[in-house]
Amino acid sequence: MLHIERRSYVRGNFSFKIKFKTMTSNEYEGLVRSDEAIPPYFQKETGIDITDKKNGVDTAVDPSLVNYLALIDEKLDLILELLAKDSKIDGLFNQGIGKNISGSGMNIMVDRPVESGQIIHSKFYLSKTPLVFLDIFGEVVRSTKVDECGQTMYSLGIKFLDISVNDQERIITSVFQRQRGVLRKRKNGP
Repeated sequence: MLHIERRSYVRGNFSFKIKFKTMTSNEYEGLVRSDEAIPPYFQKETGIDITDKKNGVDTAVDPSLVNYLALIDEKLDLILELLAKDSKIDGLFNQGIGKNISGSGMNIMVDRPVESGQIIHSKFYLSKTPLVFLDIFGEVVRSTKVDECGQTMYSLGIKFLDISVNDQERIITSVFQRQRGVLRKRKNGP
């Protein structure tokens, strides 16, 4: 039987932490119209080139500084989450695990049900060196209940909405870099 590939982009199967919140289509449309949608990517906003010396490109920012700033972001989210337990804070992001990603969508595992058709606002790091931080909106096209280790989880298929070509290229580059790393490990042995 002949296998026909229907994907336009390469898909990487690896795990990454993801923060997300749900919104309605009307909320998303209002956000897009108000120009408050996604802030510009750090590199465009500051003009700082964040690249990796290991790949033969000069680095303008120390990778340890990037990791430090990423950790600060995670700690601030944890503080807000702890505060939310005492009082209700609207707009907090939920936690999930990304299972795979491509230039057109991703699959994530979450601990609460999300209906098909809902809009997901997601933030996640695919790589910290070079920095690949994405702030993307997507539509839930599939929601499946899954039993993992005795815990009920939900697998969500997300189709990206209004993703820029630059963000697609950064995702594809990250997928290829991870795949090359896996091949290098296999080649070099255990």
